[in-house]
Amino acid sequence: MSLAIDQIAVGCIGLLHTVFAAGELYQWGSPKILLKVLQKWKLEQLSGPERKLMAMIVHNAGVYNGIVGAALFATLWCGATARPVQLTLLAGGIVAGFVGSVTLSKATIVQAIAGATAIILVLTRSS
Repeated sequence: MSLAIDQIAVGCIGLLHTVFAAGELYQWGSPKILLKVLQKWKLEQLSGPERKLMAMIVHNAGVYNGIVGAALFATLWCGATARPVQLTLLAGGIVAGFVGSVTLSKATIVQAIAGATAIILVLTRSS
């Protein structure tokens, strides 16, 4: 079985969302991505309740990213009939990448670029 380039791209985006989920869910009390955000914004001295609230928000994003990653993997298993779902999930990732680049870190624009590349590959696949 050989994978088409668009399937590889969708799988890579699924993997990217899975990595985001891991960073947003692990460690429970202080997720890795939360620590990066707190350092960037120089907010290391938040009170306990503030840190707990921020951790819960980050965990919510982690659950979202885990669902998106799993759904993208599922669309690969379903084949061409799942293309509309792939496009929807990839478009959501592009929006999240743009919003993240404005609100969190310019580096999250990579998520939007990767998603846009995958969408182009999915749309241009001939089958």
